[in-house]
Amino acid sequence: MTAMLRRRPVTSAVVAATLLFALFVTVLGGRLGKSATFDPVAVLGRPVPADQMPLMGGTGRLDLGELQGHAVLVNFWNSWCQPCREEAPALATFYARHAQDSDFRMIGILHDDNASTAAKWAASHGMTWQLALDPDSHAALDFGTTGQPETYAISASGVIVGKRAGASTTDDLERLLAMARAQAGGTS
Repeated sequence: MTAMLRRRPVTSAVVAATLLFALFVTVLGGRLGKSATFDPVAVLGRPVPADQMPLMGGTGRLDLGELQGHAVLVNFWNSWCQPCREEAPALATFYARHAQDSDFRMIGILHDDNASTAAKWAASHGMTWQLALDPDSHAALDFGTTGQPETYAISASGVIVGKRAGASTTDDLERLLAMARAQAGGTS
């Protein structure tokens, strides 16, 4: 009888541990293979950070605060990131489609990469939009990035209204641009 009483707590502990492990695997497994999402994030609804960064190629500086009046997409990227490489054709197609839109700007911010290597890669992959450097990671920290690529939608009033983590498709980029344009008045 005492041996049976001693086995019950052990059996109960094993069953509980197995159930917790199964729950963990189910939750984790449910996320595997899922595409990146349009993330709710702490910076949504806030003014775009007033970061100033050197432009790639040493041709001046970019002041994010001076982009008000335009729907803006800001894409954090680097040349060695595989999802960034996968996303590059969609960015190029999307930018070609909207480059002449007077209310639109697209900015690529190089994060955590060598500027000369990235400049060569960008030139060979049709990245003709404005590219800036974030050598001290100030912009990445101010936007709250968690990796690359990440793309943010900014309204004409300078408010961050959307975020896409992971490689974007042209449909994703169109959705972000629509979010930026829909919020032309911004949120206070």
